[in-house]
Parts: sequence; structure tokens; C-alpha cells
Amino acid sequence: MDGKNMILSEQDKLLLIQQKCAKKSRSCDIVTLILTLGLIVVFTLLFWILPDKNFSEQENRVLQQLPKIQSNFSGSFMERLTEGKFLDRLVNGKYTAEIADYYADQFPARDFFVGLKGISEAAQLKGGNNGVVICEDGYIITREDYPDANTVSANLAAIEEFSAVMESDGVLVYLAMAGRPVDVLESSLPALYPYESSEVLWKRFRDESNRLESTRYIELLEPLKAAHEAGEQQIYYRTDHHWTTHGAYLAYREIMSAMGMEAYEIGDFEIEVVSDSFYGTTWSNGGMKWIGADEMVYYRFGDDMEYTTSVADTGISFDSFYDRSYLEKKDKYSSFISGNNARVDITKKTGEKREKLLLIKDSFAHSAAPFLARHFDLVIIDLRYFKESCAALVREEGIDRVLILNYIGSNTSSNVHSILKFGLEQES
Repeated sequence: MDGKNMILSEQDKLLLIQQKCAKKSRSCDIVTLILTLGLIVVFTLLFWILPDKNFSEQENRVLQQLPKIQSNFSGSFMERLTEGKFLDRLVNGKYTAEIADYYADQFPARDFFVGLKGISEAAQLKGGNNGVVICEDGYIITREDYPDANTVSANLAAIEEFSAVMESDGVLVYLAMAGRPVDVLESSLPALYPYESSEVLWKRFRDESNRLESTRYIELLEPLKAAHEAGEQQIYYRTDHHWTTHGAYLAYREIMSAMGMEAYEIGDFEIEVVSDSFYGTTWSNGGMKWIGADEMVYYRFGDDMEYTTSVADTGISFDSFYDRSYLEKKDKYSSFISGNNARVDITKKTGEKREKLLLIKDSFAHSAAPFLARHFDLVIIDLRYFKESCAALVREEGIDRVLILNYIGSNTSSNVHSILKFGLEQES
């Protein structure tokens, strides 16, 4: 059979097409290679030229800096390697993990690429990005890991040990724990979200809390969960992990009831809208730039300017409870009592004799503090920064009651309450 009448197989036809297109394909490959190498070179240069950032306002957190082999140590390179424990850090993976975090945190145009990834993940119908889940009613919620039950137990044991000493001094200790959005907003979660891990956490926490002898446990999860399911005002921000001012008000109402005191009614407050452009850390981490902003409000009352908030860490003080300078920043939630500090005091200018409450807190208590200040002079401490004896503080300040108001997520990730045991032996 001659060449003209030869019947080509499908494989031969494909090979001929590839041969004809080889030159064009090679040109495309070269262009792709040049563009890829160009991007690598450009971003490498930008990475080393641009100064490192210390803080991300978008994510409201400190960024990883370039880890040092060993700080505050002089000597030869080999001495730093051996005596500075660099080899230990390298072998156990801590140093390489810090390097990886450094490159991730300092990558040029990081916020832009986080947003681009969020759009890409949503286009693929994945329902989330960077551990942030898209939920119903406009909420985005951080997916939570399975809780560390041992850490919960360790925190409760430290609280109970502190409470027993305080009770012997005639000071009652109350424990109220704020739920995570994934706990409170169950009815807004996607249909297949694994909610059982939340149920396991709260069953363990309640069972152990209810067995405490000296600590008075206040249930907050169920009342707030019921309020959300009933469609009341927004209980948690849609773009952040904190409760709204109304959520804080509902928590305050439960706390006052547990203390045998009467809470002010919602009609006793005037609602002031202070921002309609609040974007929380969940929004920043998820990169879901199409999600709309939250509204932030203050619950004002007639004489709230007759209170003084003093921040020991910075030395600043201001009338009422709000540091409005934060309203000009992304971290607007820190306008409540000027954000995270080791110690804050709130007193009434009239100097009238009132009960004094020690509020041991994290950021969830910030928006609850103005409500509590109507009933008590407040000494507010954050155990993440306050490193003195809490027992000594109670005695020195003449504290009448202690309220521990924290986020339950903090109790599953660290032994934050272990410092409560500091100084108990010497003071008891």
C-alpha cells in the first residue's frame, strides 16, 4: 500500500497534530516559563526589600518575625549552635515552623491573596476558607478543633482552688463562660457541620463546673442560644467571634440574676450606633471580602459620663467606658474599655460607697463591663497579661465579689487560669 492510501491510526493522527503544533506550543511554554520565573523573582525581591510588619490590623494579631538562632548570647557561631539550643529547636521542628510562619505572615500583598483565595474557594462551592465556614443568615464562623478536655479540667481545678481560698475569706467567686459562635449559633450552621464536638465540650464543662464546691457556675450558653433561635436582636457579630452589645446585655442579665441582684431593663438604655463598618477577625481570616460589615452599638444610660475608666498599662483615663479612638481603626471592638490590658479600673465620680467587683476576664467581658459598672466599682484584670497574685489583689483592694467571665475557647487552648494559684499558699 502506498503512502497516499495509507490509513492512519488515531495515535498517528494525534502525533502528526503534535508535530505541527510543536513550534507554537514551545513558544507558549517559553512565555509561561518566563512569566513564572519573573513572578518568582519579583516576589522574592519584594519579600526582602519591603520591611517586615509587626502587626496585622486586618487580622488584629502580632505577625511572626524572622526567628533568631539565639538571642542575647555572644560567642562564635558554633557556640551559639550548641549552647543556644538551636539544634534542639531545629530537631523538634520549632525553628522550621517559625520560619514557615514568618514567610506566610510577611508575604507581599498577603491580604490581597487571602481574599483571592477566599473567592476561589467560594467559586468551587467549598463553603469556607482558612478554617472559616459560610453559614446561614450572613454569618461566617471559625471551624473549631476537637476540644482538649484535659485543659478544660486543669483550668476548672485552678479556679476551684482559688475559689476555696476566697470563700474562706468571705468572698464569693462566680464563673460565667461565653460560648463560641459555633456553640451559640447552632441553628445557622451548615446542615452537615459536625456539631457533636461542641456538645462533648459543653457536657464535660458543665458536668465538672456543677461539681465545684466553692465556685458558683452561671449558665450563659443556653439563654443566648435560645435568644438566637428565637430571632431576637443579633447576639453575635456576623464577621467576628465576639458577642454583640446585645449579647453582652443578655449575659449581664443572667449574671445579675445568679448574684441575687436585679438587672436594668433594656428600656433603661439608649442605643447609640457608633459604627456601621465593623469587620471582625473572622472576616479577615476567611478572606471573604464580599461579606458585609457589622453594625456596632453602645448601650448608653443617663449618667454614664459620671464614670471614669482608668487603664493601668497605659496610664490613660477617660469618662464613661469607651475609648472612641478605636472607632477610627479596624479593631473597633477595642473601643470597649480600651481593649486588652492587664488591669483596668472603673469607678463612679461621685465616690459613693458601692460593692467592689474583681472581674477576671478576656475580651468578651469588655462589652459587658459597662453594664456591671452600674452596680459595682470594677477592678478588671486579664490573666494573659496580669502576672501578680490575684488572692493578694482581692485582699489589698477590699474586693467583695469575684466574677470570672471568659471565652470557653480560651479554656480549651491554654491553662490560662493556672496563675490564679499563684500566691495562694503564702496568702492563705
